Amino acid sequence: MTKVPGFADVKTRLRPLLSEGQCVELARCFLTDTITNLASIFDRRIIAFTPDEGRVAIEAHVAAGDICIPQRGSDLGLRLDAAIAEAFEMGFWPVIVIGTDSPTLPPEYLAQALDHLQSRGHGVAIGPTDDGGFYLIGVSRQREGMFNNITWSSNQVFEQTEANIRDIGNLDLLVLPRWYDVDEPKDLAQFIAEMDSDPNLARSTSRWITKNQKTFVRESRES
Repeated sequence: MTKVPGFADVKTRLRPLLSEGQCVELARCFLTDTITNLASIFDRRIIAFTPDEGRVAIEAHVAAGDICIPQRGSDLGLRLDAAIAEAFEMGFWPVIVIGTDSPTLPPEYLAQALDHLQSRGHGVAIGPTDDGGFYLIGVSRQREGMFNNITWSSNQVFEQTEANIRDIGNLDLLVLPRWYDVDEPKDLAQFIAEMDSDPNLARSTSRWITKNQKTFVRESRES
């Protein structure tokens, strides 16, 4: 799931630390690195994008063979439900959804989710983020009600989604290790420290940081 950089507001909580143009560039790097990292685990990928007018741009950006579909729905829960349903209709199984805010997400977390879902007919996997959201949701079959009454963009998203999953009942739930999204300056500082230790975790973003670090790295680390 992604917003198309340049066609939607992206990384807005990193302003004014970054300029609007830098936010767009960083979001493009995150998208590139996320797709690259997914390729080590998944042979087939769907890119659910928004807004619709970004189709040409997103199709030019993604890897050969990736399928691009527009997001549908008035809130994130409806868009998730629609994307999952469309993936199943296309023959994908199981279905694992992630965003592009965690480009250094460890591949072993994705592998754990995939193994869990492939071995259970009623499997669900979810990965919590440090800010109370989730970086991954995966299902072995469509589940109605998982995203009902969620207070999106709050620190209650993971807790409310997990409660919905447990309320549905008869599901084999795997809660993955916690990870972080890069949404705010403090997250960017954590991300930069991670890149300093291993630039290969997200090569496109690492190159961009090296090129632009004089404009924001010092401020990020002091924030």
